[in-house]
Amino acid sequence: MIDILSLFQECKSGGKNGVLCLISSTSGSTPRKIGSKMLVYPDGSIAGSIGGGKIEHMVIQDALAMMDSQYSKSVDYDLSGEAAMQCGGKVSIYFEVAQSQSTLYIFGGGHIGKVLARYANDFAFKVVLIDNRSEVLPENKINGVKYLIGDYTELLQKLDFNLHTFVVATTHKHIHDEEIIAYSLQKPHAYLGMMASKRKSALARKKWKENPEIDPKKIDEVKSPIGLQMACETPEEIAVSVLAQLIDFKNNLN
Repeated sequence: MIDILSLFQECKSGGKNGVLCLISSTSGSTPRKIGSKMLVYPDGSIAGSIGGGKIEHMVIQDALAMMDSQYSKSVDYDLSGEAAMQCGGKVSIYFEVAQSQSTLYIFGGGHIGKVLARYANDFAFKVVLIDNRSEVLPENKINGVKYLIGDYTELLQKLDFNLHTFVVATTHKHIHDEEIIAYSLQKPHAYLGMMASKRKSALARKKWKENPEIDPKKIDEVKSPIGLQMACETPEEIAVSVLAQLIDFKNNLN
């Protein structure tokens, strides 16, 4: 017998997408009873069943539509109407998404980057700290944080980007930050932030708008200056303001 809950837990712990579909209530004649489960994968394949036929097809389509969301919900189905099944009852399906862990790429392992990596690691981010200088990365590496050293342009092309990708550019040279964000603007993402003054931010936005490969509508979404508006002085305080903004975006992903 397939253990659907164990398969669902494997998706969650492994950072893979999947939607658990569970019959939470029924009335009248239905093909399966309360507690029946089905797990839907991103390619439309399934494990388990909630009844087969048209109702199962409808549930699979609804599960696929919410695959990248972070919210659970219940949907009522009328088997005699929309599902056109002979049994003619009604079912409520509870959908729960195995949320993809958000990946945070921090470009720049200087004072702020190191602190942000340490803090974000405790808030359900999969943290990758990236720098082109091996000497600046910490000798005592943070458990759970991945470290990449090399040319930023080359490393960018090897990174995975999706709708749960967060990027913070805080390198030792502003030109690197501009190029990192310019590349990331052309990829799927949840959040892009660049450490810069208002003047440098304005100059960078002007350059990005001159790039025909960048959607100008996305440029205004870049957070620069980065972080929440608060009086900050130390690297630790700045990292807190940035982390608070990252958490706010992560918890509001649809």
